Formats: sequence, C-alpha cells, structure tokens
Amino acid sequence: MASASSFQLMILVIQCLAALSVSHATSVHFFLHAQVWAGSFCASEKGCCFPNTGMVSQEFTVHGLFPCSSSGTRLMNCDRGNSLDLSQITGLLHTMQRKWPSYSCPSSDSTPFWAHEWSKHGTCSLSVFDGQYDYFKAGLDLKDKVNILQILKQEGINPDGQYYSSERITRVLQIATGVTPALDCTVDKFGKYQLYQVMFCVDKSGSEFMDCPVYPEPTCPSIIRFPPFRGSAAEGIYLRS
Repeated sequence: MASASSFQLMILVIQCLAALSVSHATSVHFFLHAQVWAGSFCASEKGCCFPNTGMVSQEFTVHGLFPCSSSGTRLMNCDRGNSLDLSQITGLLHTMQRKWPSYSCPSSDSTPFWAHEWSKHGTCSLSVFDGQYDYFKAGLDLKDKVNILQILKQEGINPDGQYYSSERITRVLQIATGVTPALDCTVDKFGKYQLYQVMFCVDKSGSEFMDCPVYPEPTCPSIIRFPPFRGSAAEGIYLRS
C-alpha cells in the first residue's frame, strides 16, 4: 500500500514539474536582445579564443535572445530534453558563425555556445517561435536592425581604448533607435570598467524593439572604457589559442 502511495506521489510530482515547465514556456512578456563587444570579452582576466571557423564580424555580435517574465526575470531551462539540432538551422550556420560567435576558450565552431543558448533560453521561447530555426533567425534579424558600432562611431565614440560617458553612449543609441537600451559593463584585468554588451528590449513577438518594461540592474559607472576589437599584449588584451 505504501509502495502504491509513493508511486502516485511520484507521478503527481512529475505532472507538477511538467505543468511548471509548460507555464514557463508560455509566460514570455518580452525579450532582451544582447549584443556583446569582443574587445571587452578579450580584455577580461580569462582572455578569449576566436572561433576556428574563421574571422567573425568586427562589430557587436549577438550574445543571446532572452525571454523574460512580466517582472523582468529571465526564463531559463524550460525543456532540458530539447537539445540543439544543427540540421534544423543549417541555412543559418554561415551567418551565425560571423554574427553569433563564441569567444570562449578553447576555440570551437561555436556549436557548444549555441547549444547552451538554445537549452537555457530558446526552450523558454517556444510559445513565440515555432522552433530552433525561428529562434535563431529572430536573434540575427534583430542584430541586423541596429548596427551599434556604426551608430557610436558616427558620434565619435570609437573602440580605441579611451573612456566615454555611459550616459552619452546610452543617449546616442536612444536617439538612433527610438528606444532606450541597457548597458552592461565588466571589469578588465586592470580593474577598469569597460563596455561589455548592449541590451535592447524586444516585444513579445520577438521582432520589434521597445522600451523595457523592467530594466536590468545597472552595471556601468559613469565613465567606461571602449577597448579595441582585437588588441595586443601592450594593450593588456591577450588572445589565447
């Protein structure tokens, strides 16, 4: 009798977890689209390794497309059994290698990075996107809508290792796009704050930029460094092989 009760309890727990997973997958209120700057990734203590598939685009590249709840919480790991299937995104791979690369070491073809992004974030987006192709295509399309580096350079904000006002960077991007982004900063190996990535909020369709209902916690001080795309040892940036 106790065994039967235990079995029924186990089934109930499984059903509850399944229901919780589905509810997470259908509770997307908006997205965060993050574009990362390779120069800042490389200037970190860990350094960087560029993909072994060739040179990436020398501009901000896609970090991820993160589904969020109404409170701004990022929805994660909604279906651990739904793994990346490269055959579903074959038509996107060439573009993803240039615009959605991994800078982590050791060098790879970026597949482990994409698998991580899909498992952690993409699986929580299935109430919006039909599958893996649509999810990654949306991330690439959003990247093509805003050329962050071009916008900044047109206003004299260059990746030259100099220091710039984070408020000015935000304002320049806001004027160009019509929405206010969130800046994300990290600390380089010398303890200096640097522009790591720019995040834009996206509506629940995953296609249009919008002002954020809830902004991420600020991580940038008033003055931040904008490092070169690929630096040298003299600049404190080391490319690991």
